[in-house]
Amino acid sequence: MNTAQRRQRTVSRLGAAALAVGLALAVAACGRENDAATDDVTPQGQASPTASPSPDARDYPDFAPTNYTYRLEVLCYCPQIGAVRVTVKDGKVTEAKSITGEAKGQDAPEFARLTINDIIARANDPQIDEVEVTWPAGQDHPSVVALDHLELAVDDEVTYTIKNVTVTGE
Repeated sequence: MNTAQRRQRTVSRLGAAALAVGLALAVAACGRENDAATDDVTPQGQASPTASPSPDARDYPDFAPTNYTYRLEVLCYCPQIGAVRVTVKDGKVTEAKSITGEAKGQDAPEFARLTINDIIARANDPQIDEVEVTWPAGQDHPSVVALDHLELAVDDEVTYTIKNVTVTGE
């Protein structure tokens, strides 16, 4: 192989590597929600940060009710199960069933059997590199918790969306 052929092969390999990196970055950006919320506030009543607070500063409060149902959607590099109806009694998940998609009516997998406080605890975990929490003003729980476990990893992000919280008899 002559020098010109070696240069061409090197250029081709570099181009392929650049394309792979670009695709990886594009995939990593997929599914990210716009975190620029104007009416959202932190639980302490301050404007929501555009970046995560330092791990030491994370202190999202617990959700006080211990008996409730809610709709949970988990977006991650995991099996997509659609929305899940989670029932919590005495602070523990007693039932979690898929309510949409092909898995409708089936028990949700373990990664979706979470109380709201389980999700808040993950947001407070100092081991998580980046945390973005949407906590609407006047609401006693977050509506979205997005976690990036490792800053430079591509497939470790997870987003929890909390909707339709109904507190049941305490």
